[in-house]
Amino acid sequence: MEARFKWLLDFGMALGCGFALIGLAGTVVLLSIAQPVEWCPKDGCSIQSWVGVISGSLATIFALITVVVAMQALRVQRKGSEAQLRAYMIVDRAEFDTSSDTIEIAFKNCGSTPAINLEIVLDLDLMSERDAHLVAPVTNMFKLGVVGPDKFQTLDWIAVTSKRRADLLAMHAGTTHLCVGGWIDYGDIFGTRHRLTVHTALTSDGTTFRKKLDIVRQAYKQL
Repeated sequence: MEARFKWLLDFGMALGCGFALIGLAGTVVLLSIAQPVEWCPKDGCSIQSWVGVISGSLATIFALITVVVAMQALRVQRKGSEAQLRAYMIVDRAEFDTSSDTIEIAFKNCGSTPAINLEIVLDLDLMSERDAHLVAPVTNMFKLGVVGPDKFQTLDWIAVTSKRRADLLAMHAGTTHLCVGGWIDYGDIFGTRHRLTVHTALTSDGTTFRKKLDIVRQAYKQL
């Protein structure tokens, strides 16, 4: 699928450039037929001959400029098409289930084409500052295949609070925070890889933990 979409875009650009080059060639041929370029005729130079030479040269220059502008416009159009069609992974849901004592994070592809070759590196840890950066070890990597448009990929952590009974009072008091953070790398069908960096935090009302985790950060960059 990746090769097919890229081939269609390359074909459109090549077709546009081809038409532009045909137009340039046609202009040059017509100018050559209408008036051969001679910098100075045998019987001496005249204003008319110089005007003709300059007009022909300017026509060729303008034709070249037209080709350059057309190629640049096609590049911009291709980038715009890629931006509209490519995959976009976001954090759609981050929730804590009290009945099962689990945290579940769901990633969604809200783009128009599949996200491919996913690499998810996330970790869960206790932190004194909820906004601090959680460095997830690469050993926590989950390698996945394809997430189609409007499809989800979920990860969960079990026994979240039961493993941390000694820290529950501090977590409810807000002096210690349970955070899940890391990043997800994925490719699009145009051969570009992207990274979504996420950081979430479990919050408490004082005695009970809220169902929805706070999404502290969610940032994108192209790799």
